[in-house]
Amino acid sequence: MRFFILLLLSIPITVSAQLPEKFVHFDIAMHSYKGDMGTYQKYTGGLQLGIQFNKKKRLNGAFNLGLGSITDDDPSFQSSGLAGATEPNNYFKTNFTYLNYDLHLNLIKKQNLIVYISQGIGFMRFTPKNEAGEKLHGQQNTRMSGENYRNSVIMLPTSLGAIYFLPNNFGLSLQAGLMNPSTDYLDNISEFGQSGNDNVLTMRMAFYVPLSL
Repeated sequence: MRFFILLLLSIPITVSAQLPEKFVHFDIAMHSYKGDMGTYQKYTGGLQLGIQFNKKKRLNGAFNLGLGSITDDDPSFQSSGLAGATEPNNYFKTNFTYLNYDLHLNLIKKQNLIVYISQGIGFMRFTPKNEAGEKLHGQQNTRMSGENYRNSVIMLPTSLGAIYFLPNNFGLSLQAGLMNPSTDYLDNISEFGQSGNDNVLTMRMAFYVPLSL
């Protein structure tokens, strides 16, 4: 946080009559998982790069490309209905990448402040691994017989955020939201669990740079 503040203060101040129509933003994120092994108990890092459009007063779009990870464990996790050599994992770490488009609805839009809610659609690719760093997707003995899944899914991210702009149109943003992936396998567990689709809580701090094309 201190780095971003010092960087902003080091940029020459040039007062602009209105905000630019495009920004590029660089985000530092924290991700937390909800699923069969826990509910937003652990936080891991992530990065995001995006382009934010700002031409209209109420509705504007954004493209985002990001990566991150989630993790959790439950040593007491057991499942009824185990058969043969089936051994469901009780730990996972999942790395993921995503690409999405967001539509921002500005609740407040002023020269130095935007407060918004957003709804998006995109694609996520994820890779669950065990304690040894081995991919769980291909380990059939960790799931019920015949239980397979795709590790590329659609997501519908929903967020609430605010962007504060300096007179030179550089800005800082805070955002929180849910990624809403359409899968119950971020932790490699579905049939042995009871939680329904997994989810990822995301909190981001972003640095906005005006973009002139």
